[in-house]
Amino acid sequence: MKLTWKTIALLVILNIVVSAGATFAMLYYWENIRNAQKPYELVVNEVPPTPAITPASTLEIDYDILPTEQSTADPGQPTPLVRDAIVKITEVIGVGDRNTEMVRIVSNSDAAVQLENWVLEDADGNSYTFPNIQIMRRNIFLPLYTRSGHNTPFELYWGNPEAVWQPGETVVLKDSEGNIQSTYRIP
Repeated sequence: MKLTWKTIALLVILNIVVSAGATFAMLYYWENIRNAQKPYELVVNEVPPTPAITPASTLEIDYDILPTEQSTADPGQPTPLVRDAIVKITEVIGVGDRNTEMVRIVSNSDAAVQLENWVLEDADGNSYTFPNIQIMRRNIFLPLYTRSGHNTPFELYWGNPEAVWQPGETVVLKDSEGNIQSTYRIP
C-alpha cells in the first residue's frame, strides 16, 4: 500500500482528534466525577477588633491584694515510650485549621503494613479508625486530612466538621490490637 501525502495528512488529523478527545474525557472525569464532593470548604476567619489600650497613668493598682495559691494542670499519666514501632507519626500540619490540618504517618517497615482498624486518637476523645489501607514500604508517608474528601491509597480524609488538633496535645496511634505504635506531641 502506497501512502500519499493526503493519506498521511488524514491520519495525522485523525490522531490529533482522537488524542484531544481522550484528553478532554480524562479532564472531565478528573474534575467532575472524581471530585464530585469538594474536599474542603473555604472558611473565612474573622479577626476580632483590637481593644483600646488604656495608658498606664490611668490604671489603678491595688497593692493590698495577696496572691492566692494557684493549682497547676494535672499532667496525667505519661505516654509510654514506643520502641521498634513499625509506623510513626512524624508531624501534624495546619493545627487548628480544618482546611489544612493533616497528620503525617510514615512506615518504618521494609514490608507493607496493613492499617485496617488502627486508631488515631487524642485525650479529648477524638478518634479515627483506619479503613482497609496499606503503607507499602519504608519511608512512604500517608497523610490523614481532617477535612472531607475521597480516600485514596495515597491519602485519607477524616470528614470531621471542625479542626481536631490543638497545640500541646498528644496524638496517639494504636494498632488493631490496641498497642501504641506512635505518639506525637503537637508543638
